[in-house]
Amino acid sequence: MKYCTACKAKYDDSVSFCSIDGEVLEADPASIVDTVLDGQYQMEALLGKGGMGAVYRARHILLGDRVAIKVLPPEVRTNAEWLRRFRREGQAARRFRHPNSVTVYDLRTSADGTIYMVMEYVEGHTLDHELKTRGRFTAAEAFEVLTPIMSVLDTAHSMGVVHRDLKPENIMVGKSAEGGESSVKLLDLGIAKMREIAGGDNGGNTALTMAGQVLGTPYYMSPEQWGEIPRDDSSEIDGRADIYSLGLVFYEMISGKRPFKGNTLHELRREHVTTSPRPLHEVVADVPRGFSDAIERATAKDRGDRQPTASALSNELRAGLATSPGAGGQSADLAETMALKKELETNSDVNAPTILTLDPSPTAANAGRAVVTNDPTVYEPAKRAQSDISGATVAESASMASSVTVQQAPKPAPGLPATAVARPASSKGKAGLLIAAVVVLILIVAAGVGGFWLWNRSRSTTTTGSSGPNVNGTVEVANVPAEISRYWLELAPQSTRVTGLEPIASGKSFKFHFTFNEEGYLYIFGPGGDSNQPTAFLTTKPLARTGVKSNKVTKGVEFSFPSGSGNNLTLDKNAGTDNFTVIFSRTQLPSPSFLNEPVTGEPLSASQQAALKSFVGKYQEKRTITELDESDGRAPFVRVKATPDQNGNPIVFDIRIQHN
Repeated sequence: MKYCTACKAKYDDSVSFCSIDGEVLEADPASIVDTVLDGQYQMEALLGKGGMGAVYRARHILLGDRVAIKVLPPEVRTNAEWLRRFRREGQAARRFRHPNSVTVYDLRTSADGTIYMVMEYVEGHTLDHELKTRGRFTAAEAFEVLTPIMSVLDTAHSMGVVHRDLKPENIMVGKSAEGGESSVKLLDLGIAKMREIAGGDNGGNTALTMAGQVLGTPYYMSPEQWGEIPRDDSSEIDGRADIYSLGLVFYEMISGKRPFKGNTLHELRREHVTTSPRPLHEVVADVPRGFSDAIERATAKDRGDRQPTASALSNELRAGLATSPGAGGQSADLAETMALKKELETNSDVNAPTILTLDPSPTAANAGRAVVTNDPTVYEPAKRAQSDISGATVAESASMASSVTVQQAPKPAPGLPATAVARPASSKGKAGLLIAAVVVLILIVAAGVGGFWLWNRSRSTTTTGSSGPNVNGTVEVANVPAEISRYWLELAPQSTRVTGLEPIASGKSFKFHFTFNEEGYLYIFGPGGDSNQPTAFLTTKPLARTGVKSNKVTKGVEFSFPSGSGNNLTLDKNAGTDNFTVIFSRTQLPSPSFLNEPVTGEPLSASQQAALKSFVGKYQEKRTITELDESDGRAPFVRVKATPDQNGNPIVFDIRIQHN
């Protein structure tokens, strides 16, 4: 039975076109509902249809068990590649058992040639349905839902099974058919590349993608699934592709929207390969910073920068939940401890004024006279220490010294009765008073020294951007990515401003515009010549015709390359992706040697290419982060961020320009 996808009219299998609207007819997946499959299963309802076939709810006639059955489409039953994939999926799932993965019971072919897979039936609905009806999750709720999925993946990856198509539609939230308890199950664990588990006949496992078809869902596919070659130069898809996809599922659950929204495959590929989503804690304010950092790592463009296992991802996320929003990864417990420590440092009110009492210089006229109440007293508001320690009072220096004045009994004025004159203290009382004065002076000096020490310590703490003391009592720098540069492209001849993240017409001429946050030296390499081999575009000795005399860049000043009217770079006329490697260093780099040789426009030699690859690999172990900023629609640009632990090294990042 066939049907029209437009008007839903049904036809016999012998008809090819709809008589109403001329649409090509397709096999009607609902036509086998209410029939008996292979003499064993009563087909009760169509549950869904995907690239691997339709899935039905069914009941075993003799045993009464309710199962899910996936039926291969009729048109692919003679397609050898499809059959191999279907068999691999069945083998992978049949031999893999996990309480949170749907169990495969059987793989069969009926007498009429129908190929089907019998699976565990899970009552409930998909995570996709939950997102549409419920909206976004909190970080803790998302972690609770997806923890079982991370457990499944950790086990599967250890056995060589990669899911390849993680998405909300493949995660079931509901009740198990056996126990009736709430459960989360992973579906379709088996569009899988098998290493050893599928047995000896595993030829062709690394190239299962057929012409015109993508294995996976474009909204969640990792860059390597799009064909990007990772730094390790291996085209094998491993478990870190699933970690990337799961990171995007987390992002969608918590933010309520997909991080990538391209309308075409070309746009989606560009976003996955070149664009990093905004950090989750910037999109949703209540997301713990450590949790956001773990998601950002999971969705890194190169798999070498992601968590190595699903278990490691789970551990990072769990630890991240204990951090505070905007706390830079500092745990809540540590933050509380630090707050208590700060309160213990002093009970002084930081908003109270520092009182400087000025004594007049003793003269013959007033020597020995008590300080009168109308002597000048200067009030200076205390300035808050730079470290924001909520109990530190900083003693400010003044041009005139402050002093502690001990009140003395006034001498009797002439003519006053003796009763009006204070009795002089005994010598013992004078000694006690003197001792007290000395003690007070010592305390004040000690307080001043201690205050200065605290102030100096707070300054050093603040300037290092600490996130709290470590076990050794030293201050650790918060490893939060910070902007090091921004760039945009100027297209000739109209001087159109673009970010370079969107596709550009092949053969187009352009300039780079960079702005760095520090002074340093810039080196640029890209495809050159007819063979598009790595070529030096900018070194310490630029080509004169580029309009640039030096590769030195000034902090905060835009650097254009090439510079000057009519000086441009030109993209290849054949559609593709041009990859430019950008190196920034605070000092001139002595090696590789060609960084200091004159630019010739000729491709690097084989040995030079090897040296460049080694250099880039060394400094790209920790990848930079690129973020699109379109807050000003007329002047978009791309931010380049790096973590502080990269600050001692040259910063290396890539600019990939797609053109067609």
